[in-house]
Formats: sequence, C-alpha cells, structure tokens
Amino acid sequence: MQIQALSEVSAAYTLTEEGGQSIATSSAGSPLRYVHGSGEMLPALEQALLGKRVGERVTVTLAPEQAYGPYRPELVFEAVHDNLPPGQAIKVGMTLTPGGQRGRFSLKVVALTDNGAMLDGNHPLAGKTVTWQLEILSVKPGSATDHGNIDHQPIRWVELDD
Repeated sequence: MQIQALSEVSAAYTLTEEGGQSIATSSAGSPLRYVHGSGEMLPALEQALLGKRVGERVTVTLAPEQAYGPYRPELVFEAVHDNLPPGQAIKVGMTLTPGGQRGRFSLKVVALTDNGAMLDGNHPLAGKTVTWQLEILSVKPGSATDHGNIDHQPIRWVELDD
C-alpha cells in the first residue's frame, strides 16, 4: 500500500541539522507515527512521503521556510516575575508552557534578569535547515472516523549546545 491521505504511517527516522549533527532519532520501540494529510507533519515532508511504500527510504532536506520557520527575534522578550509561574525556580534552559496550551506553545528561558527572565518563543529549530532520513515501516488505510485513534509517539529532541 502507498502512503495516501489518511493513511496511518509508521517510520523510523533520524533528523539532522546542517553539518550532520543529530537532533532527534527514533528508537526501535518508538517510531514516528502519524496520520498522513491530517496536518500533524510538516507539509513539505508529507509531500515527499506521498506515494511511498513500506521499506522505502526517503531523505528530505528542508529549508527553514519549509520546516520550522525563520528565527524571529521579536519572539524573544522579557517576562517580569509577576508573569512567571509562581513558586517555581526559573532556570536558564528550562521550557515554560503557558497555561491551557497543553504543550502547543512553549517558551525557553534564555537568561535571567533583575526583573524576571528573557524568554524565547521560537521553535528550537527555527532558522535551521534540517534533513529527515526516514524508512517507512508500515502504512495502513485510515478513515476520517479513525483520525485521532492512532497511538502517536512524540519526537524525542536532543538538546543542542549553542
């Protein structure tokens, strides 16, 4: 079966940045799983996977505009103490998730200030050209009623040294 709209896809992957440094990789027990065409994946990556079959290997290099967007300096700002989570020790490098967003938007603490903390709302890979290397492990037919029932596995990110 070929990957098509609403196919349930499972793939082993390695994600690298320019220069070949590994950013993320799947492990044997937790491949990438998604529903094709549901908006869960980057559109350029989905386009490259369309029509592929089990066993095929795909390498896709994406410019920032195709991947996680350009780095936007205006998304770096200072939050005063009153706007930071109460009772939590704020440290450089930690990630804060504003209330109610359930992980959809995160802010990385990039510096502590006298008034609070400098936060960065850019995606960790914003401004980077990335390469996805994937091996298609399974493709199953899906339907609109199946959408949302797939066991999604999160991508495991590796901290990059700046």
